Amino acid sequence: MSLVSIQNAYLSFSNLEILKNSTFYINKRERICLIGKNGAGKSTVLKIINQAQDLDNGKIFYKKNIKISYLEQKNPNNVDISIYDFISLGLNQENTTSNNDIILNTKKINIKDHIKIIKIIEIIQLKKNTLLSELSGGLLRKVTLSRVLIGQPDVLLLDEPTNHLDIKTVKWLESFLNKFPGSILFVSHDRNFIQNICTRIIDIDRGKLVSWPGNYKNFIKLKNESNRIEKTKKKIFDKNLKKEEKWIRTSVKARSTRNEGRVKSLQILRKENDNYQKIEQLGKIKINESKNYLGKILFKLENVNFSINNKFIIKNFSSIIEHGDKLGLIGDNGCGKSTMIKILMGEKQPQKGKIYKNTRLKISYFDQNRSSLDPNKSIIENMNYGKEQYLIKYLNNFLFKPNELKSLVKTLSGGQCNRLLLAQLFLQPSNVLILDEPTNDLDLDSLELLEKIIINYQGTVLIVSHDESFIQNTIKKCWKFENDGIINTYIGNCNSFKKEKKIYKKLKNKKNTFSVNIIQKKLKKDLDNMLFKIEKTEFHIKKLQKEINQINFFKNNLKDKLPILKALTEKEKELETQIIHWEDLEKSIIKYKN
Repeated sequence: MSLVSIQNAYLSFSNLEILKNSTFYINKRERICLIGKNGAGKSTVLKIINQAQDLDNGKIFYKKNIKISYLEQKNPNNVDISIYDFISLGLNQENTTSNNDIILNTKKINIKDHIKIIKIIEIIQLKKNTLLSELSGGLLRKVTLSRVLIGQPDVLLLDEPTNHLDIKTVKWLESFLNKFPGSILFVSHDRNFIQNICTRIIDIDRGKLVSWPGNYKNFIKLKNESNRIEKTKKKIFDKNLKKEEKWIRTSVKARSTRNEGRVKSLQILRKENDNYQKIEQLGKIKINESKNYLGKILFKLENVNFSINNKFIIKNFSSIIEHGDKLGLIGDNGCGKSTMIKILMGEKQPQKGKIYKNTRLKISYFDQNRSSLDPNKSIIENMNYGKEQYLIKYLNNFLFKPNELKSLVKTLSGGQCNRLLLAQLFLQPSNVLILDEPTNDLDLDSLELLEKIIINYQGTVLIVSHDESFIQNTIKKCWKFENDGIINTYIGNCNSFKKEKKIYKKLKNKKNTFSVNIIQKKLKKDLDNMLFKIEKTEFHIKKLQKEINQINFFKNNLKDKLPILKALTEKEKELETQIIHWEDLEKSIIKYKN
């Protein structure tokens, strides 16, 4: 018997049909991911199962005495409560209510439950008497997760559980959920997380709930094939409809009794065509790139220090951000990533050290708290750049239809808000994008499009994200925030520092002179190779500079000059990157000598 079963469910809001005679079930030990476009109704389905939303038609059945816990997208509003008291609310509660509706549990907690609470607080490494108001968004997410997990429900409903979590905590959550004895229905757009957790995928697509077996990779393969077949069938359908419409307009025989069947068939085709909802896809989206000449260096940090409550967040950090860099800021929650962004944007100043900032910067900033969106204004009123007629067409590319543009932002889903924020961001002229957790709540199609946009963007991009796949696909350089304010620079994506760290950690754990010598030899070899590369690049630069310094060089045609000037710029950038890597290797050699 199923734990939860929904039969012939129908639900609509105004003209939007969320469910159209849909059937759905949850069996024991299932880990089901609910996938769909922003605004398709994923959160609504979770609310239906949690009995917080009624169906217009249809029935829902539950196993007797079932216990359900629910984690919603948003963190709690009422934060004047201790971590201990908040987590205790998750004990012995059936159909746990919204995080925003906190009622203090006056019931005395027994010793067994007390031990459970203390144990889970130790796992998330926080202090029991700390108030929720003192926590960052990421730590608050960990606490709300602990609250729904501690009650050991039969069914866990999780709406974007990885939002605000760092990569380390996401891995902890994956491990926890894979060992969880109950069933899980979760909404997520974190591709790695889905792949590592789910046993089945439910796709909510134009009001239908379609079940797909297996993991995320299998779903993508099957879904793409399904979409291809649907588009082919629609082409055949349209061709047939066109033929029948032509026949009824031109054929006298259409009026005869013998052709009544064909006329009725045409009426059925027309009705089917009217009811058909095409597969929605985001339009062509480009960033409004500023074409002003910037030069090579955008930011230069020299021995920057910043501490909070006598604890180093950034310690003696030096680095350069160049035009065209795709830089990822990676590290645990609270390690200093947001502080670094505020320093770069000029909202905070280094306590020690210097920072150079190019005067021609045009920064577009994606704020994960969506502070630039006014919830009490409409979609189109939140667009503060461009004429209305252009905006209607522009917003349509982000799947906001003309009849929806007067809707207030507070009525939108989390993913729709993030899409609107991106639309707002990309419209403004920029040469630097700073994206703080841009993947939260975005559907998978929007995520993949955002990746392509960032890859094709000619300007500089700084990204803070917990989404490992997204970071992996977009960055070419990363700052890894370690303990005690240390930040290491790695060339390449997040696999670069993982691979290097894994080798060093493995050797260092042996704790003997032999292993230290191996580390030093490896580092010395890498250093020698990098010095050779630097010398080679410097040779090329001198050769190009010699060519440019010729008396008649600038009298040549532009098409002859540009390739040489471009080659020089690229080689100078390459040299800068090599020098940074060489400096990091030198630091590592000193570290392992000690």
